[in-house]
Amino acid sequence: MQRDGYWRRASHAAAPVGILAVTEDGCIVLVEQQRIPVGRSVIEVPAGLVGDIHAAEAWQEAARRELEEETGYTCSGVELLTEGPSSAGLASEMVKLVRAVGVRKVGSGGGDGTENITVHLVPLDQADAWLAAKLQAGVPVDAKVYAALYFARGGGKGGFHE
Repeated sequence: MQRDGYWRRASHAAAPVGILAVTEDGCIVLVEQQRIPVGRSVIEVPAGLVGDIHAAEAWQEAARRELEEETGYTCSGVELLTEGPSSAGLASEMVKLVRAVGVRKVGSGGGDGTENITVHLVPLDQADAWLAAKLQAGVPVDAKVYAALYFARGGGKGGFHE
């Protein structure tokens, strides 16, 4: 929602979850979409809000739902990698970063009708160069992408579980 020149989320009760999804053939699933607050398209991991549709929704269900909605991929499960503040000096929001397990294509993705999402499958061994080219072209990369790549490449020993 935009009001008085500022972008504001309609609900503050919902919490964000970002999804690290790697295909069987070693590609990280990334999305690109227009983001009103920054005024341009941004490269991101698939993500969404826990509890934005169903108040009692578990983060695991929200992650599966958002992954399929945005990318057309589903998964057999999700595991928590890390959780932390999105911008500790600005907001109280805590973001979960999760790994999708058993990733497989089931649909076209692209968002929920209010979104216009482009799905990118990027081989993990080419991700650094691909992201650098996007940055060079003026397309910002969300910091969660770099965190996801850290975990995709074996950093953090797989994260932790709740």
